[in-house]
Amino acid sequence: MNTVLVVTPDDALRTRLLRGLGGFTIFEAPSDNEAIKTLRLVEIDLVLRDSAGPAGALSTFVSGARDVAPAALVVAVGAAGEEEATADFMVPDGFTTRELDAVLRHALDKQRLVREIKMLRAPSIPFAPARAVVSDETSWDNAALARVLKAFSRVFAAGFDLRRVLDTFLEAIGDVVRPTRVAVLLPEVDGREFRIAAHRGLAPQIVQSVRLPAAEGLPRWLAAQGRPIALHDVTDPELVRELKLLQGVVATPLLAHGDLVAILVLGQPVFGTGYSRAEIETLFDLVTQLATVIRDIALHQQLEREKEFTERILSHMSSGVVTIGRDQRVGMMNRRAEEILGLSAHAVVHQDLRVLPSPLGDLLFDTLSSGRAMPRTEIQLALRRLWIEVTTYVIRDEESAPLGAVLVFEDLTAQKELAAQKREADQFQLLTRVVARIADEIKNPLVSINTFIELIGERYDDPDFRRHFSSVVRRDVRRLVEVFEKLAGLVTEGELNFAIVDAYEAVTQLVEAIDLAEGGLGKHLQLDVAPTSEPFPVKVDATQLRKALSYLIRYLTHNSPNDLAKISLSVGRHAEPDGGHDVRILVGSRTAAVSAEKLERLFDPVQMVQESLIDVGPAVSQRLVEALGGRLGVRQTRHELSFVVSLPPAIA
Repeated sequence: MNTVLVVTPDDALRTRLLRGLGGFTIFEAPSDNEAIKTLRLVEIDLVLRDSAGPAGALSTFVSGARDVAPAALVVAVGAAGEEEATADFMVPDGFTTRELDAVLRHALDKQRLVREIKMLRAPSIPFAPARAVVSDETSWDNAALARVLKAFSRVFAAGFDLRRVLDTFLEAIGDVVRPTRVAVLLPEVDGREFRIAAHRGLAPQIVQSVRLPAAEGLPRWLAAQGRPIALHDVTDPELVRELKLLQGVVATPLLAHGDLVAILVLGQPVFGTGYSRAEIETLFDLVTQLATVIRDIALHQQLEREKEFTERILSHMSSGVVTIGRDQRVGMMNRRAEEILGLSAHAVVHQDLRVLPSPLGDLLFDTLSSGRAMPRTEIQLALRRLWIEVTTYVIRDEESAPLGAVLVFEDLTAQKELAAQKREADQFQLLTRVVARIADEIKNPLVSINTFIELIGERYDDPDFRRHFSSVVRRDVRRLVEVFEKLAGLVTEGELNFAIVDAYEAVTQLVEAIDLAEGGLGKHLQLDVAPTSEPFPVKVDATQLRKALSYLIRYLTHNSPNDLAKISLSVGRHAEPDGGHDVRILVGSRTAAVSAEKLERLFDPVQMVQESLIDVGPAVSQRLVEALGGRLGVRQTRHELSFVVSLPPAIA
């Protein structure tokens, strides 16, 4: 692990530099004085120093840094004029991450070569035997061991408070081993680095800055070897540097289930030259027990974080959520469920599911006992007459046994009220338009009737007048009756008298009646009925069926631009995909023409009433046909506009 010291008071520059220093242990200093203090304390490989400042400041800093740490290389960041030559390397002001990375690699290569040359030139010195730096003491005495065990009992009694556990453990180590410095390193949440979690005697710069990669150096060696390591036994320079960086002489792994959960680093003892092998072995046995405690605490904290994360998600959901367990007691209720039901989670959780408003408890019990999920269903609670949309599903374990049930629901009360208000507004709008249209539709018939009523006293003896009067008044009265029948059809279907009739016969009777009425729209109407050789029995109200068909005929006649309206009717059977069939009455015209935009709103009375009451006819026909159990559709081809009435056949 290479160490880097960043020296700059500029926060923006510091952020840019840190962005390109991944994989380094980084120390920071806002001034030259703080940087020199850090260099005296820690072995630094590279110093990144901001060149901004008074003249000569960079040269002075480089000189002081080389006196304190001769092996450290100084990289000047930014142009500094003639002072650039005093630094080992230089990075321009507008450097990119790639440029910075290239300079750092070059500097580290130079430092590595210098160290290798120095090692080659240094005379070979035999390695001192281990016992020269190991204490004469062979093991802890009984009193010391008793103190450790007593201290460890306090560690195990600390529960899931990791900070308290580590502090108690370090106090126990300090009472018995008496190290000058001691530190415990724990992995970060992502497990990529180890950082100092608790310590005694270390400088703040080291505590804040030291990061050991989990896959390299000291953590990797301890995880692979699974045993303590002493500085005097180490030959790997990387391990030596990391132990010195932590100011320790012994590092012990804390292993649980084969995983490295923590690292204990001890500095020199207060008295003596080192620790005996027996002391290290005893310490290793003790910290192994501590490793299990730390692992359990880490798992507990992970579960707590996941639980808190889940609770935060549930608390911010727009839907209410209620869960029950195997014991049929409420396990959880989120904030939205409290708001919708007007209940307190504190009063409901851990209570029997019957505490929930009916029928929510019944739905959860049915899902838990049967294991069947319930799809989205709208129900109304007795509680404040709330309308909610509910969904239930069961939670199972690995063996598919039910663990509990979940109820998810949304409040539809506001939507229902809004829909009711919209319906009222639409009805009022329809009423307003219909009243205006009624006034326009009945004005002409009433004028003609009123005119003839005024003249009948003077010209009653005139047979031509009486004949003309009878014809016009009959036509206009029929027109008024039809207007009010359509208005009634928009609101209600009226009383229906169902009977089995022949659909073809009903169509024939309608055609004969329309022929007697002579069209009724001032146009010559030509009706053609396709002959058939078999009956088509349907169970309908024949009067309402003929009325629905007459509205369709009048609509097609009205939308025929010429004086001649040609309309054809046919009756037949149509096979359905499910194997059944229905009776279809086709009402089509080759003379009628309606725009595609108008066809899209053909069955919307609110829109069509703006045209005329004749245009409302298809909407009224649709209501009548649906009341008879059938369907009404429209289709338009290049040459013909047709209405299709589908009716279920009568069952003998």
